[in-house]
Amino acid sequence: MSYKAIIHVGNNWYSFGTSNGQDVQGASSTKLQGEWERFDGPILAIDEAEWVGKQATYGIWAPDVYQRGSDKKFIMYFSAFDKEKKDHRCIGAAISDDIKGVYHPESDFVQCNRTASGAIDPSWFKDDNGKQYVVYKTEIPQNWLEIREVNNSGPKEGVEWAGNAQKLLQMGSQGFDDGGNMEAPYIFKRGDTYFLTYSTHVTMNESYDVQYATAKSVTGPYTRVKKPLLETTNDFGCKLIGPGGASFQQDSGDQKSTKMILHGLTEAMDINKRVVYTATVQVDGDRLSVGSD
Repeated sequence: MSYKAIIHVGNNWYSFGTSNGQDVQGASSTKLQGEWERFDGPILAIDEAEWVGKQATYGIWAPDVYQRGSDKKFIMYFSAFDKEKKDHRCIGAAISDDIKGVYHPESDFVQCNRTASGAIDPSWFKDDNGKQYVVYKTEIPQNWLEIREVNNSGPKEGVEWAGNAQKLLQMGSQGFDDGGNMEAPYIFKRGDTYFLTYSTHVTMNESYDVQYATAKSVTGPYTRVKKPLLETTNDFGCKLIGPGGASFQQDSGDQKSTKMILHGLTEAMDINKRVVYTATVQVDGDRLSVGSD
């Protein structure tokens, strides 16, 4: 279990994440560092998605949520097993009037990357010019982080592709050793710099981390930063093991910081029993650092 998405609406923080493969899980809190209350389900009406195949479960994975401007409805991006290539995942979108759901999938919105091994880990980004994008990971053997524009207005805002996919970063690029994995991309902007964050190495052990790259355009080129933003450490008053899957507050009005939510392992190293962390990330030009709170 893990939380990924982070969104601030009204006086509350909301987060959504992977659960049992049959639905997502969600929670809310009045304070990012406060007590979180989980939602009652169902949250995502996955059986309405015509492209989704059901194996042991639907394989729902890594949701992200935002509130669109056209009608204030909420859009959830998610990945689930593909009906056509049953062991691969595709990315879809669903709409809800209420942030807590139920989210109803749009069956004509799908990104499968069937020439590779599927696509997962979608997250949303809105640029200063109003254009909106979904950034995601294509699976091994290609293992690219890609971005694709979506419609930014009207009834199809967020649930209609507006352009072709563009490649951002590939695993092992720019001389980095990524331990055979690059995933969980997320984009936010501060000042004139776009920050593309992602995780590398092995999800279920202490090698997992949060890294980032920077660019002056949302589509790149992105330059990878050598020092990870977060890795296994005891520096924050706790034993942080295998941090990853980070999401960030998109627009805080503060160009010098952003809020972050992420998951980490316990000493049991059980990927199904991960814990959630929140933090403040300081922004200094094109460099990020994690604060002590």
